[in-house]
Amino acid sequence: MALNETKEAAGKAGRRVALISHCLGNQNAKVDEFAMFPGAVSPVVSLLRELSYTIQQMPCPELTLLGPKRWWQVREQYDSPGFRRHCQYLAGTVADVLDAYVEQGTDDVVVLGIDGSPSSGVSATSTSGGSWGGRPEQIGFAFVPGKGVWIEELERVLGERGLPVPRMFGVPMELPGFKMANTLVELRRFLLAGRVPVHA
Repeated sequence: MALNETKEAAGKAGRRVALISHCLGNQNAKVDEFAMFPGAVSPVVSLLRELSYTIQQMPCPELTLLGPKRWWQVREQYDSPGFRRHCQYLAGTVADVLDAYVEQGTDDVVVLGIDGSPSSGVSATSTSGGSWGGRPEQIGFAFVPGKGVWIEELERVLGERGLPVPRMFGVPMELPGFKMANTLVELRRFLLAGRVPVHA
């Protein structure tokens, strides 16, 4: 590839940005035994690279608050004023990055969350029906439609900053019956469907 073609490709890549949940780039951030890949979720990362997205890894609010030795929890346990304040602080750092991309005239910004996650769910999250307390294995839980706490606060902070709320896709890695091949088909369709300018 000629130098000018390389510069042109790099310019195009800079106009498409994917803000990805931390664990899509680092499965080691997951609660013990929940990781499905030894490192990054390579099929998702490869698809983003193929479609010329700049990949921006977002922080994990669960990891930054509770560390790598935490128990897995459901949405009710994270739905607290303290955790929401923590998410708001982290969302401010994401907003700073997004603000810079928008100022550069970015054509497409997407957020990739994790459906089924109590924090990063986009269209599905986890619940115990409000009855969960104590050791995780003692009470069952279910997946329900809705956003995780982190995604809610991210949307709130972006709105307060006057920034566009990106299109969002939940990679359903925590839902029963998850199949990567099916997800990649849906993700590709999502990424190709909405390339519209986010700048004024």
